[in-house]
Amino acid sequence: MDPIATILMLLAGLLHATWHAIVKTGSSVSILAGMGLVSSVLTLPFLFFVPAPSPSTWPILLASLVLHAGYKISLATAYRSAEFGRAYPIARGTVPLFATLLAYLGLQQWPHAGQLTGIAVIVVGILGLARDRVHGAIDRRAFAAAILAAAMVAAYSVIDAAGTRQPEGWASFTAWVIVLDSLVFFIVATLQRGPGIMSDIRESLVAVLIAGLLGLTSFAVFLWALSRNPIANVVAFRECSVLFATLIGVLVLKERATPQRLGCAALIAVGLVIVAVLKPV
Repeated sequence: MDPIATILMLLAGLLHATWHAIVKTGSSVSILAGMGLVSSVLTLPFLFFVPAPSPSTWPILLASLVLHAGYKISLATAYRSAEFGRAYPIARGTVPLFATLLAYLGLQQWPHAGQLTGIAVIVVGILGLARDRVHGAIDRRAFAAAILAAAMVAAYSVIDAAGTRQPEGWASFTAWVIVLDSLVFFIVATLQRGPGIMSDIRESLVAVLIAGLLGLTSFAVFLWALSRNPIANVVAFRECSVLFATLIGVLVLKERATPQRLGCAALIAVGLVIVAVLKPV
């Protein structure tokens, strides 16, 4: 990845882990719906300055909306019955594997040997973080939901990468997918939570506003990076968020800092350096 993308993706990783921690500490579905509304309000004016989606882009947008909604529901399910320091690594841990496979099948993009090595190291580190034996085995439903969330992330990453490379450009696709995704998921969340969802959002208004701003910035940077770099590498590098999530879990949420967690965090750091530095030979 180019240096600018590397630096911005590190920042996006920090923002991503932070808003996930906010979602974990409240009513997950309601906060996700509320932060989507914040993102859509901030993004809506940009629709007047970017091209409208072409007929060939609409199927990509629709597929992305379905996958994003499925991801958020899966994530909320995982967070209901598993601690942040376990659900988050699992939900992110297998994303690079899924993304590498889907990028190859859908867009014929395959990372070179050095980058594959970096991706493998990142995955080992993330899955090691997920294997926290301090509190016993993770709830099966939470584990399945986290794995499903990972698959959804990988799938929408490939779909969104295709969208950012449409003739209208990444800015147009980003603006339209943020606004439409926010509205679609608010409808889905309202059907699940009922009329009480607005009360939940009002009670967590500060958290919703902060999460919305962080999520919007993180996602915009992610789509920008996807538009100019190999998908598997961008998705793998995005998982630097697990490093920040480990720190947030320990320092803010008071989760235990075991040697295993710290060692796996170091593994992830090594993998990120490999992905960012090594070039094709």
